[in-house]
Amino acid sequence: MFVNALLSALARAAAVVDIPGAPRSLRLDAAEVVDDGVRVRWSFLDPEGSVAAHDSDERRVHGELRIPSTRGATDELARSWWARAQLDAAYRYKQQIDADWIPGKPFLPKVWTTEEAWQALLTSLGSGGDDVRVERGEIRVDDGTEVVTYRIDPDAWAAFLTGPDTGHAQGETPIVPAAHPLVDGLPLWAVDELNEVVGAFGPVVGLVAGQLVGIEAGES
Repeated sequence: MFVNALLSALARAAAVVDIPGAPRSLRLDAAEVVDDGVRVRWSFLDPEGSVAAHDSDERRVHGELRIPSTRGATDELARSWWARAQLDAAYRYKQQIDADWIPGKPFLPKVWTTEEAWQALLTSLGSGGDDVRVERGEIRVDDGTEVVTYRIDPDAWAAFLTGPDTGHAQGETPIVPAAHPLVDGLPLWAVDELNEVVGAFGPVVGLVAGQLVGIEAGES
């Protein structure tokens, strides 16, 4: 009786996906009693699969979790088991698409002020020991072999950092919102975008209409 009640409670718990980083398409496929406890099987839609095939089981990513047998309040145990399954799925999803969020750590909305956003940018650009100077409204970063110029308005930069986080908080992603790591004071995604633009279009980088872009010499 206890086992049946526990499995029923697990099915109820699985109706909710709420662990940060867990894919919203996660579902409980099966749960069964094994010699050493309970085996939980789960799956989520393959983020790299074709949209047309998303309803097919072949296009789902599958996993399982073995949980040692224990005793306790039925609903509480079931929720804890499902939380562990969600966290496993969150790490699997993150690994598959090489994401930079932190599974299990909740997203906290942040509105960046101009001052803190600007200081974080200067700190990040100088973290490698490069010479960073602000001249005539531009940031010039000299690594000894090349000078990269950033034409970025401080207010626009603060809005740039705030904007994606706002969308993330509103659930515009296929995962439960999760925190992003910081690197030298900046979100990792922002550091990645800066590096990508410099690598592809440097040595002059601008922030235009909310996007980091390369600027040709002579352009304002």
